[in-house]
Amino acid sequence: MSKTYDIVIIGSGLGGLITGNILCKKGFKVAIIEKNAYPGGCLQSFEKDGVTFDTGIHYVGGLKKEQVLHKLFCYLNIFRDLNIREMDVDGFDRFLIGKNEYAYPAGYLKFQEKLESIFPKEKKAIVEYIHKIKDIANSVSLYNLKRIDYDPKNFYNKFAHGNAWTFIQTITKNTKLQHLLAAQNPLYAGRPESTFLFVHALITNHYMEGAWRFVNGSRQLADSLMNRFSELGGDIYFSQKAVQFKFHQDYIHSIVTDRKQEFSAKKFISAIHPYQTMEMIEPDKIRKSYRKRLQNLDNTISTFSLYVVFKDGTFPYMNCNCYYYPNGNVWGLSYYDEKKFPQSFGIYPLADSIDEKYTRGISVLAFMDYKEVEKWENTTVEMRGEKYEKFKEIKSQKIITEMEKYFPDIRTKIRSYTSATPLTLRDYTGTHRGATYGIERDYRNPNNSLLFPRTKISNLYLTGQNLSLHGMLGVSMGALLTCSEFMDLNELIEEINHG
Repeated sequence: MSKTYDIVIIGSGLGGLITGNILCKKGFKVAIIEKNAYPGGCLQSFEKDGVTFDTGIHYVGGLKKEQVLHKLFCYLNIFRDLNIREMDVDGFDRFLIGKNEYAYPAGYLKFQEKLESIFPKEKKAIVEYIHKIKDIANSVSLYNLKRIDYDPKNFYNKFAHGNAWTFIQTITKNTKLQHLLAAQNPLYAGRPESTFLFVHALITNHYMEGAWRFVNGSRQLADSLMNRFSELGGDIYFSQKAVQFKFHQDYIHSIVTDRKQEFSAKKFISAIHPYQTMEMIEPDKIRKSYRKRLQNLDNTISTFSLYVVFKDGTFPYMNCNCYYYPNGNVWGLSYYDEKKFPQSFGIYPLADSIDEKYTRGISVLAFMDYKEVEKWENTTVEMRGEKYEKFKEIKSQKIITEMEKYFPDIRTKIRSYTSATPLTLRDYTGTHRGATYGIERDYRNPNNSLLFPRTKISNLYLTGQNLSLHGMLGVSMGALLTCSEFMDLNELIEEINHG
């Protein structure tokens, strides 16, 4: 049986859902095909011992009135559905770097005052850093929902230059301040030798405006987007894995799923990884060099996740995230050593509506190279065998042992825990090789790390975290970039700004 649409979107992650909603609002007949039984991609949540854990989105910025995501979510008519909690304005992110403790307060003025009180001789460097971050963030019109007076596809050439670590080292020789300014690099899997300054700047700016947690899990955002999509007349098909594009001459006329269902459309949008997208295209239908480029993109490192459930009333709620760098180096990714796991880790306490005084659970994330689990890559969830389970237990115990250095009695408070490896991320969120943030963005080779919506097939487009930038803001703005292929982008920006 074949169903016909104006546009078919593959994948119901944040990028696919936002793109689908906007297109439906503009009158297109749209379908979304999702391989899992529920929507969301990295927005998915799951329950363990009655506690809700997030798989990918642990906090978000830009949700104050008149800020970018607030405007977009109001335009999509979903903000009213969201249960959010603002994080500690005096320190939404806290860091232990070596033996020194620091906090990032919300707002540039408070941030400046805080850093100047710690590093009084570095006022000039701190001011220069803040000015640079704000200048870059304010210069990218799309990320501020401002009218664009240049081709949006060229915004990388306009702004994407320079290395983050080089800039930080240029403005100050104080190594403690250097590492503190780069301490949020787990939010983009930063590497000192390759990370774009603009990636560092946009993500830093996004959270500096304020940070929020989703109360009772980020899946509420996926559910709300899905409900609005259906109300607008969109169709979403679950448990349907897209496996092959069918062509008529040089353009795609349909997509076939693993359940042998066929969906026809005028145009197609892939919200999944470019590697997987290319796998669905027959070799003779696309230029070999283009296929090779997309399939050989470098990907960011993956993550080992430990989900801890506490005994009731034992672990006080922390309205912040905590990052630990025991050796004092926040750039550990470039020196990854599996024998020293975890070299650093982040703790993300859960916000729920049942108990605001105590945390019922935490997510603990530590970067992990996919190569550590590659031997099990041809296995499926819950069918990976005893050696795999032992591997996970060893890693879990190593993280708990590290946490004991900061929370000496934490073992006595744990009721249960479960863990996830890069294979879990690969299978549940659809990221290639479990890449935490999709493709790696290397300032030394921008042409191989920055993608655009239009592909070499005339009616196939891309969206999602591999497009412009990862994270909730990056993926949302990437969805607008994809929608600009179907409508006037400045008109859309104007509509979003005016609700």
